[in-house]
Amino acid sequence: MSFLGYLTGIAFLGWAILPLFKKDSTWISLFVEAEELADRKQRVYGNIADLEFDFAMGRLSEKDFKSIRQSFLSEAGRVIEKIEGQKSTEIMNRIQSDISNLGKKTKTRKKKNHSKSKCFACGTENLAEAKFCMKCGKEL
Repeated sequence: MSFLGYLTGIAFLGWAILPLFKKDSTWISLFVEAEELADRKQRVYGNIADLEFDFAMGRLSEKDFKSIRQSFLSEAGRVIEKIEGQKSTEIMNRIQSDISNLGKKTKTRKKKNHSKSKCFACGTENLAEAKFCMKCGKEL
């Protein structure tokens, strides 16, 4: 094959794969970020539970327990704030953007023929596209 053929093939492959590496705010990235925040929240809650267990077992002093617990609660508050902030801003902005673009992207759709046809055996009206009667099952 010629050099031009190889070059064309590589250019086409790059063009086909390029959208996979775009870094824009898509539904997938919003979902991944929400999942990461949910995992982080669960880890912080688990840390708090472990801390309370260690304190109950006498492994920590009350001063250390209160200090560490306060830092974990602050972290949990920040994570929950980010989760709520994400829900209220990014997702709502994306929904508004998708709604505003909805009319621009849609093309005129062909209307399906919804005329009815009657079954010869039982007289039930069926859709024109139906191959069998929906009441008796006979072939139309």
